[in-house]
This record gives sequence, C-alpha cells and structure tokens, in this order.
Amino acid sequence: MATQLRTLDRGLSVLGHLNRVRAASAQDIATAVSLPLPTVYRIIETLSHAGYVERANLAENAYQLAMGVRRLSGGMTCESVFIAVATPVLFARRQQLKLPSAVSTYAHGFIAVRESTDRFTPNSIGTCGVRMQIPMLSTPLGWAYLAFCNDEQRREILAQLRKSQAPEDRVARDSLHVSRMIRSVRRDGYCASASDDTHYKHRSSIALPVLCRGMVLGCISTVWPSTLLSREAAIARCLPVLRETKAEIEHNLEAAGVDW
Repeated sequence: MATQLRTLDRGLSVLGHLNRVRAASAQDIATAVSLPLPTVYRIIETLSHAGYVERANLAENAYQLAMGVRRLSGGMTCESVFIAVATPVLFARRQQLKLPSAVSTYAHGFIAVRESTDRFTPNSIGTCGVRMQIPMLSTPLGWAYLAFCNDEQRREILAQLRKSQAPEDRVARDSLHVSRMIRSVRRDGYCASASDDTHYKHRSSIALPVLCRGMVLGCISTVWPSTLLSREAAIARCLPVLRETKAEIEHNLEAAGVDW
C-alpha cells in the first residue's frame, strides 16, 4: 500500500507542476519535482495513456495537461464529453487550417469558447480566448447553433434575447430576418460572416454545428482577420477541412457510448 501511495503522490506532483507552468519537458519536470528522469518518463507514459497528459511540442519534447484533467474537475456531462471528443480532432487539423479555430457551446444566452487553437497557430489573432462569451446573433457561431438546436430551445433562446437591452440582441425582434437566417444556415449546413460584416473586432468567421443523434452539442469554428482573407477565399480554404472535422467528431461522439 505504501508503494502505491508513493506512486500516486509522484503522479500528482507531475500534474501539479504542469498545471502551474502549462508545458514542460520531462527534464524540467524531473528537476522541479525532484524525481529521477526515468521515473518521470514512466509517470508521463501512464498519465498520457489515461488521457491526463499529452505532447505539447514534438520538436522540444514538451508535455501539457490534456482533456482528462478537465473531466475530473468538471464532472462528466454531455458538454464535457463533447469538448473532450471535439478538441483533439480540431487541434489535429490546425496545420491544415493555419487559422485560429475553436470548440464552443451554448451558455445562458451566449456562445462560450471552450477550447481554442489560437495560441498554437501562425495567424494568431489574440482574441479567441477560452471562456470568451460571444453574443448569439453577432457572429456565425450563434446562428449555427440556433439553426440546428431543437424548436423548443430555439424559442426559449429567442424569447430571452428579445427581452435583452443589449444592442447586439435587437435582431432577435426581427422575426423575418431570424427566419431567413435559420433557413439559410440549415440549407448550407454552416454559417459564415457576410462579405460586408467585418465590424466585429475586424475579424470574420465560419461555424458549423456538431450534432449527435439529432441533438446539437456545440459548434466548431475558424476565425481570420478580415484583412487577411476574403469571405470566398476563407470558405474555399476552411470549409472542406471543417466539414471533415465535424464528420470525425460526430463519428467519435456516436462511438463514445454515452446515453445522450
């Protein structure tokens, strides 16, 4: 029993250090927690297999906390499963997209960014941070979610937004515009910023809903500076990759065995 507790204590020390520094090499971890390097490698291998640690930088042999840690702190919910399944798939596509991308969910009248590749992409925009709240009707993320959620939730969201005094929520009172947008997004399967809609912090985006068994769990999106790409060029470049990403996430969600 003493040996098992000692091993657990060492593993927690490694997790605690990575939580403090975000990413570190095995040698840096060994020095910081005063453990032999071979021991640290065994701990990292065990934690990686369990989904708590992952490679942060292949070139520098660095490690960081993985999504398994978030599941420990947040509990297992539909949202946490979606984030855990979607994030590694989206991150694996960042070399193809070369633009900041995000995994987002609905939260109390907003779309909340849960994970983002912004800091790992060459065209980082610095404004796509985790926990950022985005108004529902100001960007494609909100429209993509609204168009594919069930009718009851859509009615509840729109009723809430119609009561809001925020300028960005006024469009909720324009039922004709809302209906046109929802039909358009459902027809296309995605929503992208309009050609002349570049006022939102000078960036444009494209968003796709992610569904499992007919229920929308969240969205994936890619963002770009409006001066970098035209809408048409961005759609041509990003949409095929995002569609592949969406299909893989939805396949993995089906295979997760969760009683949705």
